[in-house]
Amino acid sequence: AHVARLRGAQYRVAEVRQKEVKRSPAPPFTTSTLQQEAARKLGFSSRRTMQIAQRLYEGVNIPGEGQVGLITYMRTDSVNIAEQALADLADVVRLQYGSQYALKEPRRFRKKQRGAQEAHEAIRPTSAGRLPEVLQTFLDRDQARLYRLIWQRTVASQMAEARFDQVSVDVEAQARDEGIRYLLRATGQTMTFDGFRRVYLEGRDDTSDEDAESLLPALSARQALRLLELLPEQHFTQPPPRYSEASLVKTLEENGIGRPSTYAPTISTLLDRGYVRLEERRFHPEDIGVVVTDTLVDHFPDIVDVGFTARMEEELDDIAEGEAEWVAVLREFYEPFMEALDRASGKIAPPEVILAELCPRCPEEGREAAHLVEKLGRFGRFVGCGNYPECKYTRPREGDQRPEPKLLDELCPESGHPLMERTGRFGPFIGCSAYPECKYIKKEPPKSTGVPCPKCGEGELIERRGRFGPFYSCGRYPSCDFSVNYKPLPDPCPECKGLVVVARGGATRCTSCGRAWDAEGRELSADEAAKLVPKSRGGPRQRTRTRAGAGRASTRTKAKRTA
Repeated sequence: AHVARLRGAQYRVAEVRQKEVKRSPAPPFTTSTLQQEAARKLGFSSRRTMQIAQRLYEGVNIPGEGQVGLITYMRTDSVNIAEQALADLADVVRLQYGSQYALKEPRRFRKKQRGAQEAHEAIRPTSAGRLPEVLQTFLDRDQARLYRLIWQRTVASQMAEARFDQVSVDVEAQARDEGIRYLLRATGQTMTFDGFRRVYLEGRDDTSDEDAESLLPALSARQALRLLELLPEQHFTQPPPRYSEASLVKTLEENGIGRPSTYAPTISTLLDRGYVRLEERRFHPEDIGVVVTDTLVDHFPDIVDVGFTARMEEELDDIAEGEAEWVAVLREFYEPFMEALDRASGKIAPPEVILAELCPRCPEEGREAAHLVEKLGRFGRFVGCGNYPECKYTRPREGDQRPEPKLLDELCPESGHPLMERTGRFGPFIGCSAYPECKYIKKEPPKSTGVPCPKCGEGELIERRGRFGPFYSCGRYPSCDFSVNYKPLPDPCPECKGLVVVARGGATRCTSCGRAWDAEGRELSADEAAKLVPKSRGGPRQRTRTRAGAGRASTRTKAKRTA
């Protein structure tokens, strides 16, 4: 009915409002906002951002200057900038963009947050005069991109406001026959001066740019209008979007959970333990994550409450400021926690759902059929027999059915039967259709990592699969027998240029000089680095294994496999 009335209504302008709107730049980076923007604009994980920032802070070798730290300390809650740096920024703005973009007085930011780590400045270039386009010849690609982001944000924070002409028009629609009036509103704006936006515009997660230009024609009050098109649209409430790394860090900060130094390790823990997975830069819960969360909520609701960590942070601040005794704070937490732990003891069991369906294999093997049970295993949820371990029947859950095996045109090189594409517990694979008589499985071609071999310098390290799982070896094997068990990284050691590999807990270490860094890129002590070196699978002795009858000898040593 409304659409029909509006189609035949008469339209006129009721009111036109016009005003100038100014937009101010975002403050310089803190740890949290740097991780958010690097995730939005560069696609970096929080861990990657902190690793690169650590290297920029420690310094790079610049001809004529030597080893120079390019940014200030990157673990901070502060948005303050030193007076000398403010003067340098003002000079850079005038020189690079003109006096119309410069401020008469420096813009100073303040962050009102109790317990904020403001002993350091905001994250900024150590010298604004080191322009990104000059430094990029001395930095690798990711370092140059992150430095440019920090430089642009800092410089923009000391530039003039952006100005817009904003217009709001109220349109009155008078239905012809029923005397019903509708009030319609349109808004638009035009940017008259770009100001700080010439250098930098803050990214957004799931909202549109409120400063985007939208033009309206010149209108005046009581002007008659003609309807060109009417587009009825219906909007439904949408569920909140899944967290990205940027929005999760923002939420942690807003709820007072953690500190600048803990955001990246928190996210790394969620991923490393398999509680969540990242798909198209969004977090999705895994079965084990759902089960762990449900168990904690059922038995320890106070501990996993969002406000608990924030309250704990405040109590730690009280202790640091001398307003609370640490023994009393610890006792207040520990005694109720132990009571909850005692109550939960013996009640926490692997999640199982008994189904109405009976096991089809039990009668075949001479047992009374038991109900099938939905369980959680190391590879996700599955359905098994309630008589386990006597009956080992299993199948995927409903909705998780594996695709039917598909015959291929290719023949098995061992039996001559057609090869078949199947799906196993580790994913899809191609094997002989005559299984179990023929156990041939077609191996996938090795995956190149793009990392040059540190031993011969000619080949690239490629990912292979062995009896103990994946490992990485030189593509020129057997001419070069270098191999390593841990994933190699493309960036070499900043000290000796040796091979850097992933270690336990998200840490990284150099296989040549032994230096190591934690998940945020901070260098570890020699003792901590030594603990990351894996022990040889063959024990203390180094011995060479030779595979007999394979047509060639494998001279890969245990020591080298665990380099």
